[in-house]
Amino acid sequence: MTINREWHLHNIMPKKPTMEQRIEWHIAHSKNCSCREIPPKLAEEMRKRNIIIPTKSN
Repeated sequence: MTINREWHLHNIMPKKPTMEQRIEWHIAHSKNCSCREIPPKLAEEMRKRNIIIPTKSN
């Protein structure tokens, strides 16, 4: 796992993000950086909303 430092510098998670902001940020993060996985509770919420959880292949 490597961090995309440049992406992180320009894409800071908002303070007290809404669920929609968290989902949007983590989707973009997973497409641009491989430093960590989407948190399990957030992935569960994404599945409930029928949101495709990004992987390196999609």
